[in-house]
Amino acid sequence: MDVLDGVPRCILGYQVKTRTQIVFSFLIPVIFELLVYTVVITADVLVVVEHFRNGNPSWAWFSLSFMWLPAIACFSAVLSSPSQWPEVVGFDERTYRFVKMNLLVLVFFPVAAVYRFSRRIFWSIEALFHDKSSYGRVQAVSKIRETSPFELYHFLQAFLHAAPQMLLQLYILLRDNTFRNYDTVTAQIVSVVFSFLTMASIITSYQRFESQKIVGRCYPWCSEEQVKARRRELLRTTSTVESVMERNITSVLPEPDPMTPNIMRNFYSRYSEVSPTASGSSTRKTLNVDQSNFDSFSMKKLKDPYTNCTDDDKLTGDTADSLSPTVSFKQDLVENIDDIRDYLLRTDDTKLAAIEDNSDDEYEDPIYAEIFDKSPRTPAPPTPGAYLAQRASMLKNFFVFDTENFLKDHVPRLPEKLFDHSSERKSTPVPTADETDGDLLSLPSRRQIISGLEEDDLSGKSVAFAGWVMFLLMRMVALSVFYVFFSTYFWMVCLNHYLLMIACIIYEVRFHEKLERYYFYLFLAYIYMFSLMEFKIKFIHVRTWYVGYVTIVLVENFAMSAIWYNLGSFESWWFDFLHYITIVSGVLSVLCFLFYYAFLRPRDKLLFVN
Repeated sequence: MDVLDGVPRCILGYQVKTRTQIVFSFLIPVIFELLVYTVVITADVLVVVEHFRNGNPSWAWFSLSFMWLPAIACFSAVLSSPSQWPEVVGFDERTYRFVKMNLLVLVFFPVAAVYRFSRRIFWSIEALFHDKSSYGRVQAVSKIRETSPFELYHFLQAFLHAAPQMLLQLYILLRDNTFRNYDTVTAQIVSVVFSFLTMASIITSYQRFESQKIVGRCYPWCSEEQVKARRRELLRTTSTVESVMERNITSVLPEPDPMTPNIMRNFYSRYSEVSPTASGSSTRKTLNVDQSNFDSFSMKKLKDPYTNCTDDDKLTGDTADSLSPTVSFKQDLVENIDDIRDYLLRTDDTKLAAIEDNSDDEYEDPIYAEIFDKSPRTPAPPTPGAYLAQRASMLKNFFVFDTENFLKDHVPRLPEKLFDHSSERKSTPVPTADETDGDLLSLPSRRQIISGLEEDDLSGKSVAFAGWVMFLLMRMVALSVFYVFFSTYFWMVCLNHYLLMIACIIYEVRFHEKLERYYFYLFLAYIYMFSLMEFKIKFIHVRTWYVGYVTIVLVENFAMSAIWYNLGSFESWWFDFLHYITIVSGVLSVLCFLFYYAFLRPRDKLLFVN
């Protein structure tokens, strides 16, 4: 497997070199994430300090708790996951070091995050100084792509830190007497802006994660053993389109079939001069085929080989027609009559019957077939009634098969072994190797296909990132301003949206997911209050999900903006500006999403199931 497998190879449809892949897929995104994270943490620390200095300890403690919340959640998830612990059973030195390291990461989580970003930047630059297939390049790219529990913290930071911090600071900014301390306002604005960027970057990375996961992408916080097992399983059970095409080009002949040697052995035994050996190998065979086999007039001449011969010629056998197959066969029969008699005495009757059954000739002697009135050995073709009954049986089987597939797709949680036909197969006698017809050929079967998505390139990520920034700006501003004027109705809107998302998730996972994940589905419904991601759930109808979600959020935001703009009491021009910002950002986000879907969305990736 290529070390850059899964990394986009093209940008805007043009294939790029491996160094360009590393720069655009690893180096630039990691540098951007490091800058955003550094500014967000610094601005939030300044906001906490300013709130304490201004005599608002409640706002300060809320802001500080939002900063620590993703680190605590990540620490709990790592300790509760058995795959993250050392393999040694019991509490020993390795387990002690594992717990101590995670406690240090929990306390000094900003330092651990900066170290993770800096390490990836170092190995990204290191990979640029090595050739394509060198050991240094492979090692550097492996270091870049290695998994870490910090990636889980980075994912949770967008929804447990950035989202609530953004709503809190926007609410504080919109309250009365907010613009007196300009140092606090500046820190809050910087915190809000870079919280938008943090959320948009995470949503862009995971917006179609499940479609990319089924074709090779792994969770970035899994253990190394889980990643290796996942890749081995994918290589063992699937094949790419390129590998299948190469296999078809290099192997023109069909796959070997156990029936084929029997067919060729029967063919060469009848029409060749040299029969295959017992081991299956044979020398080059010369078939008795000439122009007379394709000329009906010349075939009629073989009916009587002594038509134009005198009696002396018939006795001596020196005519030109004596070389015909019939005369040659009769001469061989007379010369080898003693050997044939000995063979028949040594041969069992059952073997002779098998040899006789293998013959496909309609008559014993094709030369005298038109002279003697004898029934052919092959059975007569089926009657039209039997053919119609066979076709009806086939149609019945097709109908049963389609009905079973329809029930499997549309009826949740069917009883186990409901459509198990193993008992029917056991009751049906299976033909043995001796009973198998040697002239049957095995036909190629249909391949099962897994359809997924490739990862986005830099251009697609940029447009999607801009669309999510505009979408989040519209959503957060509409919610914050609506809470300032109508706090009770704000909680009603949020609760209704949350319950609607839970209902949609349960409806989506009723077929192909486990309902035991309901604790995570509660958290996923909270994420769907701000954005939509195909994460932990494989959408069956992707367009329906995205179009429906964007439509519902646009209706909610525009309705809330129209209500507070027409019914709320305000005097500042700032609220007029926020009203138009909500409308403009919503329109721009829809345009970005349409452009991304029409021109920059990643291509489908197909895998064949082995």
